[in-house]
Amino acid sequence: MTSRAEDFNEEVESLKDKAKRITGKAREEYLEHVSDLKEKIKQISGDTSEKAKQIIDETGTYIKENPQKATLIGLGVGLGIGLLIGMMIRRK
Repeated sequence: MTSRAEDFNEEVESLKDKAKRITGKAREEYLEHVSDLKEKIKQISGDTSEKAKQIIDETGTYIKENPQKATLIGLGVGLGIGLLIGMMIRRK
């Protein structure tokens, strides 16, 4: 009877050790994936920020070179947005 209890305890300890190893590996993989995702997000964020700066610079240049067109475009966009907001308010 004692032998069975000892065998059982050994088996339980073995399973505990195995569970710790599996948990450790899973944690390492999780942290690795999180680190990779953080890097990808930083890269995408940087790329997006750079693209936004480029678009802003190009827009500024266009406005300086074509002030009348830029004013009319701005007026048209503002008018369009105003009409859409007005229609949405009336529906309520």
